[in-house]
Amino acid sequence: MCVPFMGFIDAVAGNPVYLVLLILLIIYIPTYIHVKTSPKMKERGIVPYGPFIMIKTKRGVRMLDKIARYRRFWTAFGTLSKIMAFFLMATIILILCINVSLLPTMLRTGTGIGIEYALAIPGLNPMLPLVYGIIGLIVAVVVHEIAHGVQTRANNMKVESMGILHAVVPMGAFVEPNDEEIRKCGRKARSTIYAAGIAVNLSLAIVLFLVMTFGMMGTLSSNFGGNAAVVNVTAGSPADDSGIGFSSVIWGVQTDVSDPGSLTTFTPMNYIDMMNYNFTPGDEYLIRYATESNPNNYSIVRMGVFIEGVAKGSPADAAGIKPKSFIMSVDGVPISNISSFRDIMASWDPNVKGYMEIEICEYQGGSLKGPETLVVYPDNNNGTAFLGVFLTFSGFNFTTPDIMLEMIKNPLYGAESLSEAALAAVSYIGKPFRGYSPMPAEIQWWYGSSIMGDQAFWIVVQAMFWIFWLNLVLGVTNALPAVPFDGGYLLKDGVGAIVDRTHKDSTPEKREMIENGVTRTVSYATLFILMMVMIAILF
Repeated sequence: MCVPFMGFIDAVAGNPVYLVLLILLIIYIPTYIHVKTSPKMKERGIVPYGPFIMIKTKRGVRMLDKIARYRRFWTAFGTLSKIMAFFLMATIILILCINVSLLPTMLRTGTGIGIEYALAIPGLNPMLPLVYGIIGLIVAVVVHEIAHGVQTRANNMKVESMGILHAVVPMGAFVEPNDEEIRKCGRKARSTIYAAGIAVNLSLAIVLFLVMTFGMMGTLSSNFGGNAAVVNVTAGSPADDSGIGFSSVIWGVQTDVSDPGSLTTFTPMNYIDMMNYNFTPGDEYLIRYATESNPNNYSIVRMGVFIEGVAKGSPADAAGIKPKSFIMSVDGVPISNISSFRDIMASWDPNVKGYMEIEICEYQGGSLKGPETLVVYPDNNNGTAFLGVFLTFSGFNFTTPDIMLEMIKNPLYGAESLSEAALAAVSYIGKPFRGYSPMPAEIQWWYGSSIMGDQAFWIVVQAMFWIFWLNLVLGVTNALPAVPFDGGYLLKDGVGAIVDRTHKDSTPEKREMIENGVTRTVSYATLFILMMVMIAILF
């Protein structure tokens, strides 16, 4: 028993964030006990609330009254709030349904991101930066609760107090309305209160997104706009062995690898030139590239169409084609770039010749093994030969700074149908899981802003991004049709309105029983599906 405990202690001591949390927990436990047992704490508005401590105050209620005095505006906003809330509710139901359909694949592959991503605590969650995460959470929670409070006062109901909900760390803000008045008011007024927080979070997210993308990001430009820029390097590939890393920008190539300083055979290239250059497959080239610290670097790389992976059960797999290989030729035609390979695949006619002779060379630690010629019987994919291979350029994945900027500014970039647009929007929301906030720090050096210095610019943009993202996530989460989320209470009132119309002859008790039963069933089903999806994603 001692060994696991000591291992736990070592793990905590080795991580300053966990050590701070442990210290805060040790302080919090006696504090909670004192709050729970002390009458003076209750008199001061500091009371236990489950495992949390509520710190209540009446300060700020006057502010709510001042904001809520514009009754016509808040009546109109209340109607808009319900529309926005039900739109988000439908959106998250659709997302959950899509994820349920993907559950078998997600569970089979077992590519979970890790339980630490379930903790919405900046600094502990690898995705949430400490400072920006705290700022974003505070803004999102505060505006959410203030919206509830303002709409409560706009509907002539009391707000008893405002305050902070605290555990080991502050968990959020709250507005406490008068429960009796909330129960007695009509469904129309009550639903505007429930929807207000969702709508304000979504509205703030939209405004920040527009300012960030069309305003701030619109001031960016790049000196490398059309150049090939490295966004991924395959482990164990020629690219990996060359030392040319993520965020490097390619200037061009040189055929004479012996004398990088002379540049006698240097060919400058942009992205299009790079993709269409006639490389001799598997030969060594001198690549000139820029990094943040040095505008001129040189590395020798074996260039060509490189097989990263082979799909199981595919024609390539059946033929014995191995990953980490160069494609040297197809039916005797040298493969100088990915475009030439795709042209051959597109022009293949299975009625003329049902197979291909593909020459490959395995790449092993800087040298080539082979060549070996294999006979492959491609599948016919709408007139195009399908092999089942995953290809890169020597292990590099390229984009351009201009394309990257457009992708950051436009969540629907590249979408050509409604379904593609929906998937692109969901993918954009998931960008922080892939290191984009809104742009990886490693590639920010590609750009310069016309309105402020680079360091100040990215501080402002990242703060805006996390406030935008956390408001969006909080709004979407609260739109879940499950109690205790705001969407659950909206669902309950919606079900109640339908039951009142369809069961006019029933007693109030009977109608309430149906309303509660339907709400409970939908809530449990939603939470169960959400839990299954979360387990699949995390584990």
